[in-house]
Amino acid sequence: MRKIKAALIGAGQRGADSYAPYALKHPEEIEFTAVAEPEKERRDAFRDLFGIPERNCYESWEMLLEDENEAEAVLICTQDREHFGPA
Repeated sequence: MRKIKAALIGAGQRGADSYAPYALKHPEEIEFTAVAEPEKERRDAFRDLFGIPERNCYESWEMLLEDENEAEAVLICTQDREHFGPA
Protein backbone atom coordinates (compact mmCIF):
# COMPACT_ATOMS: atom_id res chain seq x y z
CA MET A 1 0.00 0.00 0.00
CA ARG A 2 1.28 3.46 -0.93
CA LYS A 3 1.34 6.11 1.80
CA ILE A 4 -1.32 8.80 1.41
CA LYS A 5 -0.40 12.43 2.01
CA ALA A 6 -3.37 14.12 3.66
CA ALA A 7 -4.55 17.48 4.91
CA LEU A 8 -6.75 17.86 7.97
CA ILE A 9 -9.50 20.46 8.16
CA GLY A 10 -10.49 20.92 11.79
CA ALA A 11 -7.95 19.96 14.44
CA GLY A 12 -10.43 19.77 17.30
CA GLN A 13 -11.79 16.75 19.11
CA ARG A 14 -12.93 14.88 16.00
CA GLY A 15 -9.88 15.60 13.85
CA ALA A 16 -6.99 15.66 16.29
CA ASP A 17 -8.31 13.30 18.94
CA SER A 18 -10.40 10.76 17.01
CA TYR A 19 -9.12 10.41 13.43
CA ALA A 20 -5.55 11.71 13.40
CA PRO A 21 -4.14 9.20 15.91
CA TYR A 22 -4.52 6.55 13.21
CA ALA A 23 -1.68 8.28 11.36
CA LEU A 24 0.53 8.01 14.43
CA LYS A 25 -0.15 4.28 14.70
CA HIS A 26 0.18 3.66 10.95
CA PRO A 27 2.75 6.13 9.55
CA GLU A 28 3.37 3.80 6.62
CA GLU A 29 -0.24 4.37 5.46
CA ILE A 30 -0.97 8.06 6.01
CA GLU A 31 1.03 11.24 6.58
CA PHE A 32 -0.46 14.62 7.41
CA THR A 33 1.20 17.31 5.30
CA ALA A 34 -1.17 20.24 5.97
CA VAL A 35 -3.70 21.44 8.53
CA ALA A 36 -6.44 24.08 8.58
CA GLU A 37 -7.67 25.14 12.00
CA PRO A 38 -8.85 28.61 13.09
CA GLU A 39 -7.66 28.20 16.70
CA LYS A 40 -3.91 28.83 16.80
CA GLU A 41 -3.22 26.59 19.81
CA ARG A 42 -4.90 23.60 18.15
CA ARG A 43 -3.24 24.31 14.81
CA ASP A 44 0.20 24.62 16.41
CA ALA A 45 -0.27 21.47 18.49
CA PHE A 46 -1.26 19.48 15.40
CA ARG A 47 1.64 20.96 13.42
CA ASP A 48 4.11 19.98 16.14
CA LEU A 49 2.70 16.48 16.59
CA PHE A 50 2.87 15.65 12.89
CA GLY A 51 5.91 17.72 11.88
CA ILE A 52 3.99 19.84 9.39
CA PRO A 53 5.91 22.81 7.97
CA GLU A 54 4.56 26.21 9.06
CA ARG A 55 3.89 27.10 5.41
CA ASN A 56 1.30 24.27 5.31
CA CYS A 57 -0.63 25.46 8.38
CA TYR A 58 -3.70 27.55 7.63
CA GLU A 59 -6.23 29.54 9.62
CA SER A 60 -9.08 28.46 7.36
CA TRP A 61 -10.03 25.67 4.99
CA GLU A 62 -10.39 28.26 2.23
CA MET A 63 -6.72 29.20 2.58
CA LEU A 64 -5.69 25.54 2.53
CA LEU A 65 -7.69 24.74 -0.61
CA GLU A 66 -6.49 27.87 -2.44
CA ASP A 67 -2.82 27.09 -1.80
CA GLU A 68 -0.72 24.44 -3.45
CA ASN A 69 0.51 21.77 -1.07
CA GLU A 70 1.32 18.11 -1.43
CA ALA A 71 -1.90 16.73 0.08
CA GLU A 72 -3.60 14.06 -2.01
CA ALA A 73 -6.58 13.67 0.30
CA VAL A 74 -8.45 15.83 2.79
CA LEU A 75 -10.12 14.78 6.02
CA ILE A 76 -12.95 17.20 6.82
CA CYS A 77 -13.24 17.08 10.59
CA THR A 78 -15.24 20.21 11.28
CA GLN A 79 -18.54 20.12 13.09
CA ASP A 80 -21.23 18.42 11.00
CA ARG A 81 -23.03 21.67 10.19
CA GLU A 82 -19.76 23.05 8.75
CA HIS A 83 -18.97 20.20 6.30
CA PHE A 84 -20.69 21.61 3.22
CA GLY A 85 -18.25 24.48 2.56
CA PRO A 86 -15.00 22.55 2.43
CA ALA A 87 -16.61 19.56 0.72
